[in-house]
Amino acid sequence: MPAAQRFSSSRRWLVWSLRIVVLVLVCVGVRGTVLKALDQLSQHEWHVHPTWLVAAGGLYAFGLMPMAWFWHRALASLGQPTPWAATLRAYFLGHLGKYVPGKAMAAILRIAAVRKWVPSMRIAIVSTMLETLTMMAVGAILAAALSIIVLRSKPELAALALVTAIAVGLPTLPPVARWLARIGIARLQQPTDDRSSNPTDIESNLRGINLRLLVEGWLAAGVCWFFLGLSLWATLRAIGVNISPINDLPMLVAAVALAVVAGFISMLPGGLGVRDLALVQLLAESCGPANALVAAVLIRLVWLVSEVSVCVILYVAARTKCCPPVAV
Repeated sequence: MPAAQRFSSSRRWLVWSLRIVVLVLVCVGVRGTVLKALDQLSQHEWHVHPTWLVAAGGLYAFGLMPMAWFWHRALASLGQPTPWAATLRAYFLGHLGKYVPGKAMAAILRIAAVRKWVPSMRIAIVSTMLETLTMMAVGAILAAALSIIVLRSKPELAALALVTAIAVGLPTLPPVARWLARIGIARLQQPTDDRSSNPTDIESNLRGINLRLLVEGWLAAGVCWFFLGLSLWATLRAIGVNISPINDLPMLVAAVALAVVAGFISMLPGGLGVRDLALVQLLAESCGPANALVAAVLIRLVWLVSEVSVCVILYVAARTKCCPPVAV
């Protein structure tokens, strides 16, 4: 086997080993909470209210809209304007790809869906990474700030969230983002990348990553995390947890942001295991271990169903618009 292939194979094994280690460490850390929750589950009769689950799914889908809008703005700023409907379809389709091992499928599906309007794959990748990192950076910052206020018993979580916010947020700062984009684009040189193959054009496009775009992204992400916190609230209400959407919202936003960001940095498909166990740990104190476990499982299912439903609705709407019924 050539040395390059051996190196690539070794790197893949190393990445997967690190993912497994992260999952094991999380499992060990919350083992007591999960065991206590399972014990409580066997002693309770559970009643789920479907109306609240529908509300949770709707809040989640609505909460993702600002980030879809920011990606739409990022594409336009990078010189690749794309119709809003196409951007929205591609954005939600990309969310389904995060459940495939490796995370790359999320970007591949999203980029493929807008390829008609964004001929430069390199610019499409830059815009996708900018949107994703912006959402995670704001989530980590909110988690760190809110954790200090509402999760005083877990200062280590606030510290971890702050470190993550710095690591993920730095690449979204305009000068750093442009510098990283140049490096990435240089490595993705393709003769078939037609309209953006000129280095001068690419440099001009990258000037669109500016302070205004950064502010728009951070505001959009703030609104997004607010609605994701409300989605968690509706999920808890679905299993009978009486929790205030006003007084307890900071705790809910902190919990959901910490859990999602932890799942993101784990690089496991959909943050599987890491996101759920982190959410159980964060909710156990205020909702009880059993309720926390049920909520973590339910919200994953609700979010998945919501993503699939929106994709189907948008696809059917696009087909109906393209192929209107023939009048008889």
